[in-house]
Amino acid sequence: MKIRTQSLLRLIGIAALLTTLCGAMRADVGLMLDESLRVGASKWTGAGHSAVYLSNVCMVSPVELRMCGPGENGVVLTNYIFGEDRSFEWNAIPLNVYLYGVEDESARPIYASTSVRWMLQERYRKKYMASLCTGSCVTNPDALWREAVAASFIRDIYMFTVKTTPEQDRALIEKLNRSSNVGHYHGLTYNCADFAREVVNTYFPGAAKPDRINDFWITTPKAIAKSFAHYGKKHPELEFHVVRFSQIPGEYKPSRDTRKGTEELYRANRWRLPLAVLFPHELALFAGSYMITGKFNPELEMRRRPDSEVIELETELREAHAAGDRGRESELKQKIRSVRVNALGTKEEWSGYGTSVRQYEAEAVELGYASDVNSLRKLTHQMISRSAVVADEEGGLWMSLWDEGVCTKVGLSANTMAEGASNPKVGYLLALSRVDAELRKSPKNRETLGFFRKDWALMEQLRGQVVPVVAGTRRSEGASGAAQ
Repeated sequence: MKIRTQSLLRLIGIAALLTTLCGAMRADVGLMLDESLRVGASKWTGAGHSAVYLSNVCMVSPVELRMCGPGENGVVLTNYIFGEDRSFEWNAIPLNVYLYGVEDESARPIYASTSVRWMLQERYRKKYMASLCTGSCVTNPDALWREAVAASFIRDIYMFTVKTTPEQDRALIEKLNRSSNVGHYHGLTYNCADFAREVVNTYFPGAAKPDRINDFWITTPKAIAKSFAHYGKKHPELEFHVVRFSQIPGEYKPSRDTRKGTEELYRANRWRLPLAVLFPHELALFAGSYMITGKFNPELEMRRRPDSEVIELETELREAHAAGDRGRESELKQKIRSVRVNALGTKEEWSGYGTSVRQYEAEAVELGYASDVNSLRKLTHQMISRSAVVADEEGGLWMSLWDEGVCTKVGLSANTMAEGASNPKVGYLLALSRVDAELRKSPKNRETLGFFRKDWALMEQLRGQVVPVVAGTRRSEGASGAAQ
């Protein structure tokens, strides 16, 4: 029995080791579709931006790649006219720095301001770009390397993700490290979408394609996202799914949906109205071309496939339908609905959160924490505008508020707000303002449920530290409302 037990333990240990190794070997490539801004070329084209996320590829420097080690979560490859000392075709940047400006997702800022983003950009430049950025690149506020730091401050980002292998990652690393990496960016002939298409097609030849008709022979971000999504759906073994990173509430205007060429011409008033007067037949042709051959909705794609499990279930559903197994069809449809609900939530669940926030805001006013709800919603902006904001060594943000000669230290990142050195009452009001801002967005623009629950848990944690016991009844009622 002793020998058998030892053998069994060895087998369990080997199985656990293999499971761990398989998990570590998992890799993904994500084609990123960054929404359009209201400035620059995007103001006129509505095209947005393309980049590529590689979960198993990390950086030696912004222009040299390597395989990731344990605990690392990959880089984003992006193509711009960076404004660095040399003209590079691509830069690599850690995923969380690209999204939030910091390496650790737990240190993500809770509010997006121009001053905070500039500070995060400078932190990145000093830490990673000392040898690449020494001239005008340092002081130029329009240098486009800055666009790749804290991108979620300024826009929503969709990521169309499929599974890859370590061998594919190594092949790409070798290809890019051996290349000259000399920039030849051109908005019409070789732009960010052309570069992203090349990277994706290195993994899966022909997976990302331009839409020559609707984009007038130019490669656009939305076109390659559409073709890549179509490729992912045709290959369920790749576990295709879509993630959305929502724009952080703050000072920046909301980003806009990305558009193809013909779509922009018939939807944007700056083009549609002149065309309707001068070239009505051509306008009708553009609209018809997009609706028939080019239509694509990234948000709808995300809501259909927010998890890789959906693709597998959809494949089984088609097989059950072909076999005429109605019982199995019904079961699989229910499973797909369940996966989507777990990822996205229901109207009732979101309504419950909204009810609770309104109760918490009324409670904060009643307790004298804020004069009224409107002042509470403006609190973060007002505090940042009159505070010194600094980042610690890990990238966590702190505000120093001076009031009648007394300094109050408040965390401005998800992790620093929960630290003992941060004023819990002010931190709670900031966190409450953050979740309120998310809930007031349209469903298309607010955080998805998994991200929102992190913000909600932080807000509840801080509330528990500052709301008196006398409000305990309201606390339990609020938690019940959110759960419903």
